[in-house]
Amino acid sequence: MSERVLGVVEREALDRARTRMVALRAEQYRLLVDIAELERLGVAEQTGDRSAVRLLQECGTVDQPEAKRLVGEAADLTARVSLRGEPLPPRLPVTATVAGAGEIHSGHITVIRETMTRLDRIDGLSVADWFGAERTLAEHARVLPPRMLRRYAKALIEHFDPDGDVPPEGEDACDELQVVRRRDGSLAFKGRLHDPGDAEAFVEVIDGLAVPCGPEDPRSLERRRLDGLKDLVHDARRPGGLADDTGHEHPDTGTDDTGTDDTGTDDTGTDDTGTDDGALIPEPRRPEPSSSRPTPVDRPGRALLTITMDLRWLQQGIGHATLDSGALVDPHTVRRLACDAEIVPMVLGSRSEPLDVGRLQRTVTDALRRALNLRDGGCAFPSCSRRPRRCHAHHIRYWFHGGSTRLDNLVLLCRFHHQLIHAGHWTVEIQDGLPWFTPPPWIDPDQQPRLGGRPRVPL
Repeated sequence: MSERVLGVVEREALDRARTRMVALRAEQYRLLVDIAELERLGVAEQTGDRSAVRLLQECGTVDQPEAKRLVGEAADLTARVSLRGEPLPPRLPVTATVAGAGEIHSGHITVIRETMTRLDRIDGLSVADWFGAERTLAEHARVLPPRMLRRYAKALIEHFDPDGDVPPEGEDACDELQVVRRRDGSLAFKGRLHDPGDAEAFVEVIDGLAVPCGPEDPRSLERRRLDGLKDLVHDARRPGGLADDTGHEHPDTGTDDTGTDDTGTDDTGTDDTGTDDGALIPEPRRPEPSSSRPTPVDRPGRALLTITMDLRWLQQGIGHATLDSGALVDPHTVRRLACDAEIVPMVLGSRSEPLDVGRLQRTVTDALRRALNLRDGGCAFPSCSRRPRRCHAHHIRYWFHGGSTRLDNLVLLCRFHHQLIHAGHWTVEIQDGLPWFTPPPWIDPDQQPRLGGRPRVPL
């Protein structure tokens, strides 16, 4: 198939471009070696510039941030000399090796340096773990773009520091929405949501209303989001809407919406602290739909918010939970959020597998879709960061070829990568429960499989 896609002339052009990119990156590393030599010889002091950063600003006509980055990279990626004059390897030896070979560029180096600086601040991290983290980051940088490498680096930090930082109490007081009405009647506004649950819910609602109206929709994502916000406002003002002040009964219970339960307990009699011994997390308080009228059908796996947490962490009150967007929340916040009617708690077993999620259904059910969302974390293609709600459930072995709708025959793909896989140049398969993608020969002549899905740190 590859020969029909690229002819000899096209393949030679692609090879020249790839060779030039590798040579350019290798040359950039040699620049770092030269900068390190300037530091060793003390050239800046001799010229009166006092620092290599100032010297590079002058001789290279670059801004201070760029000069500072180059000097920092030179210090981390080139050989050093001890106080006794003994040669020492680079502080980041594996990163230096792949950078010298032209396999990574400054964007990758920035992510690795920032991550290793963050790991320096973790108490109790062994030297072996530190160098192991640097090695695995450098290896991933060879096949991932910087944005995806940053996602993996985030997972690596969470692995070594699972507790992270607990959000401060009362941070909701910092929430704000500034609205300015201009003279022409238009509005300008900006705001901030500190609570990760509120932020997740806001994005899920707005993005759900910002879906393009077909392939010919010319609006940008920003415009579609604003149109969705306008739709939300107009819906709230309709009779019976949230902003309707005429008073109305709750459609399911027949009670007034302003009625509250002074006892502070949920419908099951369990208080919001989740101390009931029968359940670690209270059941969502979603009312049963009335049989007297039709109810809207939700798209599979599109719950307003899904919270994922390891069962052991939840029992011990340590670690963190993860929202769909990757944001972290502490165990106490999990119990509070799980009482909401629009939140689905998903607890993981000892092998990080969803508990009580059906796997053998004929169609992609709600439970199966959530299991896919959890495993892949969005589009599973190695260089994509599309969120789950914007992805399709792709049958690896097509349904009309006898493929079944099971977790080990499904993978989440965004629209673009879904089309790319169907073109037949990339292939995907599930190995040990995880999706692996094999590139075509013009991307990787060796066609080495690449792990897809959400970033995972080897244990």
